[in-house]
Amino acid sequence: MKPVTSVICISVLIVGFLLCAGCASYTTPEINIVPTITQVNASPDTLTLTYDVILDITNTGSNNAYDVAVMVLVSTPTDLPEYRFIHENIEVGTIEKKQSTSVKTQLALQMTPDNYSLLSRGERKAEVEAKITSMSSNIMG
Repeated sequence: MKPVTSVICISVLIVGFLLCAGCASYTTPEINIVPTITQVNASPDTLTLTYDVILDITNTGSNNAYDVAVMVLVSTPTDLPEYRFIHENIEVGTIEKKQSTSVKTQLALQMTPDNYSLLSRGERKAEVEAKITSMSSNIMG
């Protein structure tokens, strides 16, 4: 092998190694969601309670999060009879690294008469969950 060819091959190997090392150290965004729920309306005719739900979403990671979508779920407490829930999928969009955003939605939860009585009087509270359903850490998707 000629010396020039050897130098080129060694250079290509070094560059390839450095590129792979960079990929291995890449981290995905870290998203934290803090949901809060407030009852805003009670309709005894339809046995429905309406809630404002606010999601405070923070990207604590070191990379941007693109095309973030979350699902929020409001439910009766799981230990009550006749468990009921309602959910909504929300497109959040881009959350830059070390940044926060808030999303607000309103959900109406219909339930049985017994559960309505407990929740509308404040003896029990509705539960809220929020989870990421999709996210990309690469702007190319």
